[in-house]
Amino acid sequence: MPTLTEEARSNSLMSMLLKQVYDTVTNGGDPDSIGPNDFIAFDPVGIVLTEDTFDFALKGLFGFAPSPKPELDKDGNPILDKNGNPVVDLEGYKNLLAENKFRRYLQMEQFAAMVDAVNSGIPPMVEGKNGRQITIFNDSSKRVSKIYEDLLQWSVVVDTPMDPKVEKKLDKMRNKLFKIKKIKNPDFDEAAPIDEMNQPEIIHTFVSPMYAKYVEYEMKYYDVVDKNNEIRTAADNGDPDAMAQLSIDGKNMKKREDSALRAWQSLGYKEAVERIQNYLSEIEEKHMLVIKKRLQSEFRNSQRTRILDYTNYSPTIPIPAGALKEASKWPTLTLSEREVHSDYSNTIHKWGAALGFSLGIFSIGASGSGSHQRTKSNIDLSNLTISFKIGKVRVERGWFNEAFVESKYWKLHENSPQVLNGDIISDGQGKGLMPSIVTELIIAKDVYMNFGDSKSSYEFARDTVNAGGGIGIGPFVIGGRYGYDHQESHSDYSFKGKGLFSPCTYIIGYKCHVIPKSPDPNPSITKWTDGKTE
Repeated sequence: MPTLTEEARSNSLMSMLLKQVYDTVTNGGDPDSIGPNDFIAFDPVGIVLTEDTFDFALKGLFGFAPSPKPELDKDGNPILDKNGNPVVDLEGYKNLLAENKFRRYLQMEQFAAMVDAVNSGIPPMVEGKNGRQITIFNDSSKRVSKIYEDLLQWSVVVDTPMDPKVEKKLDKMRNKLFKIKKIKNPDFDEAAPIDEMNQPEIIHTFVSPMYAKYVEYEMKYYDVVDKNNEIRTAADNGDPDAMAQLSIDGKNMKKREDSALRAWQSLGYKEAVERIQNYLSEIEEKHMLVIKKRLQSEFRNSQRTRILDYTNYSPTIPIPAGALKEASKWPTLTLSEREVHSDYSNTIHKWGAALGFSLGIFSIGASGSGSHQRTKSNIDLSNLTISFKIGKVRVERGWFNEAFVESKYWKLHENSPQVLNGDIISDGQGKGLMPSIVTELIIAKDVYMNFGDSKSSYEFARDTVNAGGGIGIGPFVIGGRYGYDHQESHSDYSFKGKGLFSPCTYIIGYKCHVIPKSPDPNPSITKWTDGKTE
């Protein structure tokens, strides 16, 4: 067994930690289980969520966030900044958003921003496999909603007649999945002028309860199937424990699959949703103008404006919305340094190298700005054990139609900014404005670092966090304030037994879907139209 430096041991521990996460969210770590069109990207610093982060989706939310009050000059006119936007009372606005009623607007904005990011490129295929390597999530600075908005604006579609009957049926079918409703604006101010941000009524597009249930029970079914397939694959490869489990529990495994499928059918509206999806696929070529008109309307209705920076965003929801409330039921992963040290191999070492970053065990100093300096941590690794719960949520964009993006019945206008700049949406190989999109969040909770019999490690951790700093490994940081890419995070902590415990929830990774070549128009189409009406 090779002798390892503390740095190598630390990085190996981090690598094995992420490998266990990967094994849990895939079929025992087999990239074939998620295929060539999806991949896992880990976040270099886990984004910390509060338990009520998803309340906007769980309790429902319609309307606009309340407007901050503009600062006025001596004549009572709004003071404008250098860009011509009103200067607002930010302190008063932040106090307003702290109220329960308005906090959900902020949650909606934050979640939308988090999953709107586009990863820079896609990882290569694993040699000899039908799946992709793991990677770090590297924000390209582009946004799904903006790329999609530009696509709808500048796309031309196959020239087909606008059939009122089909349009009416399409509206009816789509409304069962993504509803458009006109409702009273709960924040309408009768004393203020009616403008874009102060309307008596608003139109809102949102994921229907039926479709949300469909996605939730679909996830539950495939969770059972993936877990069973992991055991079956291990048994096929000669694992004695898996073979024994398959022999003893094989019938019950199949029963659990059948039960999850029945729940999807009876509670998750499986047949009803798939009938609608099949209909939408059937009308694609013959009625592309009808589809584009509907999608443009849905996107317009979804858009909201961030008050503080005046940029548009489109709400996105997590499914199931109550995921964080059910975190006590998530499986627990446990890892000790002894286990890593005894199993040190080239495979583990390659994980650290493949990820492209070596975090290992580190500490950060106290900082009020969110920036931080990582330093080596005086932790005795030989006594360290780490445990945490692991879960996931699906990202659902009611305004985004992936089928349209991947369709062969549209292309970009020859005078579009994309064409003039030589841009494409995706080449299917990692290049383009949007080579992939986030489809699931990988979430960890209740992180516990147990220092065992190492009194010096415990005291180092205690002194560091009590001074306002933090102790971290990989994407987990307990205590302190830290940030990256203009985001600031902090985590609660307590000392529990012989270690440091954080009840916080961390987004530690993402499942991303590869967008195939887009646009990829059918070469036989010669007549195109933008679908605009006079």
